[in-house]
Parts: sequence; structure tokens; C-alpha cells
Amino acid sequence: MWILYTLHKGVAAMTDSDAYSRYIKDISPYERISPEREVALSMIIQTCTNEEQREAAINELIHSNLRLVVHCQKEFERYRASSRISVMDLIAEGNIGLMKAAKNFNSKFDEADGNEAAAVRFSTYACKCIKSHMIRAIKNARFIHIPEHHFGYWSEMENLQREHGDMLSDSELQERMNLSEDALAFIKLSTHSSVCMLEDLAGAGSEETDGSWNDFIASENSVNPFEEACSSDMRSFLIRELNSLAPRTREIISMLYFSESAPTLRDISSMYGISSERCRQICVQGLNRLREQMFSRRMAIEPALCAQSCAA
Repeated sequence: MWILYTLHKGVAAMTDSDAYSRYIKDISPYERISPEREVALSMIIQTCTNEEQREAAINELIHSNLRLVVHCQKEFERYRASSRISVMDLIAEGNIGLMKAAKNFNSKFDEADGNEAAAVRFSTYACKCIKSHMIRAIKNARFIHIPEHHFGYWSEMENLQREHGDMLSDSELQERMNLSEDALAFIKLSTHSSVCMLEDLAGAGSEETDGSWNDFIASENSVNPFEEACSSDMRSFLIRELNSLAPRTREIISMLYFSESAPTLRDISSMYGISSERCRQICVQGLNRLREQMFSRRMAIEPALCAQSCAA
């Protein structure tokens, strides 16, 4: 449910800040659970053969830690602000990491050596998965590829600046972080990189330029035959992939996201005689498959788009 939050018709129409406020309000009823309860849920998740009981345990663990994702998101706010990803999209990515952590959580497992160890809080275990998904989302949202290990350098540099203020020179930062001059300069630049308007880069209105970028680029209303063909191809592909899903999965997704009557999960689940949770699982599985297929298709199309753009 929570990774699909931004696809909800009401939320999709909101501004990012309004959607965030509503999300915080919607997750507020879910309270943190005790360490003892986490251990009990971990046992159910790892050993229970009843699928419904196992899913219920996973969901309880997820719901009780939704605020943890919000907390992790705040740590990445300055990096998110310089990328194209919204707050809610970043939270959705974190929720995917939370779901994976909940499904694999073993409170007695020591990841270092694989032996039984002292009980581990779920929040400690889940943070790594949540942050990993958020880092990947921010990295993929940037115009320029940023290596994933740079996030570690950013955090280290922030900690040093927080500890010493502005007193550390670049040479001292290089020594403490074991970086070359060029590497430090690139990390500093990538930390503050953001999206610039073409008008800013072109210096529109200055004495050196005659007119603006609008005088040299095609109208947004003009149709590029190649892009139109790709768009039509993608629409056909989406319809074909929807039809390739199991009939029940296809119908549930269509009703939930494309129906004018906007039925709820409860409405749809009652139609099929299944629980709302099972209905949600079917929808998530179907959407994940669609997303994977669409991503593969996009990767196949983008080289052609780039070649067309360069030729133009």
C-alpha cells in the first residue's frame, strides 16, 4: 500500500508538500512496537508455514516502522533537493527497502559471521536497506551519474565540517579523507549540483546573445515523428504487457488505477472473495512486473533516442 501511495488519485493531484503532510498524518496511528514483539514477529516470519500469518507479521513490522523511513529521508534531504526526485518518491523507495528488510528480518542473526548472536532491533537492521534504496533512487535521478560511494564521502565531509566548522582548509580535508585535490573538488561540486535553466547557461538577454533559447529550439507543440513513434510503441507495449498479466491481476490493476469509479482495495477484494491484503499483494506483484518490463523497454529505446538527438 505505502509504495503505491503516490499513485493514489487524490495524492497524485497534490503538491509534494501537501502529499507529504497527508502521508505523515496517515501513518501517525501506527505506533512503534517493543523489542519483544519484534522478536516474536521475527520468529513468525522465519518459521511460520501459514502464508497469511506470515504476511500479517510482515505487515505489522512494516507499519510500525513507517516513521523510520521518514527519519531516513530527512538525512538525504539536501541530496534529494539537488536531484529530480520528489520527497514522496524518495519515501516510496525507502518503503520498498523497508518491505525487503521485514521479509528477511531475523532478530537473532549476526550478519558478520552467520552465527546466532544477541538480539538485534529491527530499526538497526532495516536502516541499511532503506538507505540503500534511497541512495540508488537519488543517484538514478541525477542528470550526471554520481558513484554510490560518494554518499559516504559526503557524510564524512559533513561530519568534519560540523565538528570543525569552516576552519578546515581543502588540504586538511584531503588529508583527513585521504583524497586527491581533484577528487575533493569533484565531491564538493557533486554535493551542490542542481538542475540549471538553459536560460541561465546561455545568458539570455545579455549583450553577448541575441534572443533566448526559445528562439533556437523547436516548439513544444511540434511533433517529432521519431519520438511520436517511440511514444506510440511504448503505449502499445504497456497495453500488451497489461494483457500478459493474469486476468485477475490485470482486472485489479485496471480497476484500481484506471477506473472512473475509483474503487478501494476493500471494494475490489469483496468482488473476488479475497482479503484486502491479498488484493494488495496481487496488485504490487503485477505493478512490479510492469515496472521491470517498462524499464527494460526504456533501456532498449533510449539509445535510439540519443542517436536521433545527436543526429539532429
